[in-house]
Amino acid sequence: MKSAQSTNSKHLKFNVSICEACNTSRTQQADREFDHFHKLAMKKIESNEDPLSIFEMERYSVDSGPYLNVFRYFAKLLCCHIAEVNGPIPTTLSEFAIAKNSLNRIWLEVKNDPIYIFATAQIGEYQYAAHGGLVVYGDKDTNEANAFHSTVTVGPLQYVFHIRLESFEKVEIRKQYPDFFEWCRSKVEEAKNTPIPDNALVQLGLKNESA
Repeated sequence: MKSAQSTNSKHLKFNVSICEACNTSRTQQADREFDHFHKLAMKKIESNEDPLSIFEMERYSVDSGPYLNVFRYFAKLLCCHIAEVNGPIPTTLSEFAIAKNSLNRIWLEVKNDPIYIFATAQIGEYQYAAHGGLVVYGDKDTNEANAFHSTVTVGPLQYVFHIRLESFEKVEIRKQYPDFFEWCRSKVEEAKNTPIPDNALVQLGLKNESA
């Protein structure tokens, strides 16, 4: 993880959308690398191993091409989720997604999907894929957004990923994108007033099944 060095940094700039060309041709390497990573992760799950141990392989050494491309895949998904709600996308995130920089701001967790486990116990093995859309983390006092989160499930594997906003990015959202700022605050307030059920938190990767 790296931080912008000043409030004049280009890291603070936002885009409102990610273009179709960037979401296809410029992210193909990341898409292919995720496919490869997922196959390895499936083998780990089948052997009752931690799928994140894949990052101990030489291929996925920190800042290697394959390592960055795995995270670029999730950066692209998060860019798309933000764009779907007409939110501003941090330029560093969109440029990372299309390999214009190597500033990896994605935090990633990989684990068994609890919904898939429950369903297979009831109906047996089946094809399954889903995503959790955009989830906003907010300050408990001000409701101001401080992180964006999502999930994607492929078969029995759930990928949970998020990006944390820097303080100066929060300021820019508040000043330059007031509509989105208020939308985020409303979502946080809604979650505080109507707590999300435990089963939904589990599905969103925000709570362990056993917790």
